[in-house]
Amino acid sequence: MFRFYLNGVRNEYHFEELAREFISDSDFEILPIQLNGAEDIKLTGNSYLLNSNNTEDTDGIKRELYGILAGITGIHPGWGTLTGVRPLKLARMHYDVEGEVTAAMQTMKERYLISDSKAELLEEILRYQLSHIREPEPDRYSLYIGIPFCPSRCSYCAFASNVAAPDKIEDYVRYLIREIRYTGELLRDSGKQVESIYIGGGTPTTLNPEQITDVIETLYDAFRVTPGSMEFTVEAGRPDTIDSEKLKVIRSLGIDRISINPQSMKDETLRKIGRSHTAKDIARAFNEAASIGFDTINSDVIAGLPDETEDDFADTLRKLLDLGANNITVHTLSVKRGSRLREQDETYYRHNVDPVRQMLDLSREYLKEQGFCPYYIYRQKHQIGALENVGYCRENRHSLYNVRIMEEKQTIVGMGAGAIGKRYFPAEDRLERVPNVSNYEIYEERFDEMLARKNKYLGGENGN
Repeated sequence: MFRFYLNGVRNEYHFEELAREFISDSDFEILPIQLNGAEDIKLTGNSYLLNSNNTEDTDGIKRELYGILAGITGIHPGWGTLTGVRPLKLARMHYDVEGEVTAAMQTMKERYLISDSKAELLEEILRYQLSHIREPEPDRYSLYIGIPFCPSRCSYCAFASNVAAPDKIEDYVRYLIREIRYTGELLRDSGKQVESIYIGGGTPTTLNPEQITDVIETLYDAFRVTPGSMEFTVEAGRPDTIDSEKLKVIRSLGIDRISINPQSMKDETLRKIGRSHTAKDIARAFNEAASIGFDTINSDVIAGLPDETEDDFADTLRKLLDLGANNITVHTLSVKRGSRLREQDETYYRHNVDPVRQMLDLSREYLKEQGFCPYYIYRQKHQIGALENVGYCRENRHSLYNVRIMEEKQTIVGMGAGAIGKRYFPAEDRLERVPNVSNYEIYEERFDEMLARKNKYLGGENGN
C-alpha cells in the first residue's frame, strides 16, 4: 500500500484521479493533512509527503505527485497531470490569456507536463476551431434529445440504453413529445434561437418511421425551427436498426447528418462485444445512406476492443473511409462501472496500453493522410492508458454540436431520459446542470419533476 500525505490540500479528488492512472485503487491512499513544519516528518517505506512547505500551488503539488508516481511505476501518461474531460478547454483558456497558440501549448507542457505529441494534437484542434468555427453567441442554444433504447447491450456500455418492447417505446415517445412541447413553450419568448440539434441515445433509429417523424416534427414546431436551416444530427448508430424507409424519413425532414457507428469492421469482434449485426450490414447501411443523399456521415470506432490487433483497427478505418465516412470519431475503450466488460475484468483498462497507443497514433497519421483534421477531443474515466477520444473530419464536415458540448460556453437544452442539459450564464462563465433521470421508466414515473426542473432552470431564459 502506498500512502500519499497531501499537506495543505482540502480536496483530494483530483489527486486520487491522477494516482489511479498509475496504481490500482486498492494499492494507494491519498491522505490530506494540515501541518506546519511538515518537512521534518519522518515517513516509513511506501509513504510520501507532498507540499511539505505548505504552498497553495495546486498544479505544483500535482507535478510533485506525478513525479513520485512515475518514479514508482515507470509510467509517464501523455496527459501529464491532467485528469479532466476537456483538455482543449484548458488550452483555449491559456490561448485567450496569452494570445498565441504556440505560447499556450508551451504553458500546457510546463504547467501540466503533457507530452509533446499531446501538445501537438491540442494545437491542431485549437487551430482548426479558431479558423473554422464561429464563437458561441449569447442569443443561441442547442438541443439534445435522448432516445434510450438499443436492440442489444454492448459489453463495454454503461450508458442509459435499454432493450424494450414496442409498446414501451411508444409510451416513452408520448412522454418525450410532451417534454419537447413544454420546453419549447418555456423558451419561445426568450428571443434566443436554436443553433444545432442532436438526437442521440442509445440508438434513435430503434424508433419506427412514424415515431421518428413525430419527434422531429414536434421539435420543429415547438422551437420554431425551419427544416434544413441548421446543423441537425441523428445517430443511426446500429446498422441493425437502419433501413431505407427510416433513412428516407430522416432525410425528407431536412436532416443531412447521421452517425453510423460500427466500432469495428471485424465480425468476430462484433460478436464478442454483443452486436447483433455484421460488417456486411454496416456496408449496406452506408450504401443506403449514400443513395438517399446524406451529406455528412459520422462513424465511431474504438481502439482497444477485446483481442483486436493494430491491423484489425487499421482495416476498420480503411473500410469506413472506402464506404464514405467523412467524419470519424476515434475512441479509446473506456471500461465503465456497470458494463459487462468491467464485471469480467475490473483491470481491463490497465491492459494493452502500448498497442492501443499505437492504434491512436496510426489513426492520427492515416486520417491526416486522407485529408481529415482533428477538430474536437475529450477524455473519460477508465480509458485504457488514460488516453483520449478525438473527432476527425474532412474540412467543414465537423459537428458544431460536438464542439459546443465540449467548450461549455452555450446553453444545451436536454430532453428525454438520460439527457443532461446545461444552462450557461455568460456573465459569470458558469454552467448549471439540468439533468433528467436516466431510466426511461423512472423518467415516466417522475415526469412532472422533469418538467419542474425545466421550469426552474430554463424559465428564467425569458426576458434575459
